[in-house]
Amino acid sequence: MVGIGKRLIDVARANVTDFASAFTTDPEVRERRRLDDELERELAQEVDNTIGARAGRRARNVADKAEEAWERAFDEARARGGTSGRAGVTPRTIEGWYRTLEVPPGSDFTVVRKSYRKLVAKYHPDRFASDPDKYAAATEVARKITEAYEGIKTHIGEG
Repeated sequence: MVGIGKRLIDVARANVTDFASAFTTDPEVRERRRLDDELERELAQEVDNTIGARAGRRARNVADKAEEAWERAFDEARARGGTSGRAGVTPRTIEGWYRTLEVPPGSDFTVVRKSYRKLVAKYHPDRFASDPDKYAAATEVARKITEAYEGIKTHIGEG
């Protein structure tokens, strides 16, 4: 294993040699440098055309497109008036949530939680498992109750 000091000296020596040879008038040195540069370009082109390089470029393109889509969605949400992810929540929607939970609009979260638990216990689908029609209706009611509770929880900031 080569020490870092030796590697740094070798790199510095190579750079000084390249720098000095850049100003030479010797045709052999110039031809060797031209051939080295040509070989380096060919090698870079071969590496650039490997399967791994192509896959890497495709992956970067996909990642770039995903990031652009994310930024567009974020900008659109911000333009709609919020970054909370609850775009389109109007005061009327919030009032509907309170009505669904059978509490006055603006009620304390403790009151909302208590009403939610009471209503879920009352309309839980498992209570109506013997009747398919009632079970389906109870499932829908429970879903709406839960949606209202989650909406208020997010709106109030308790979640």
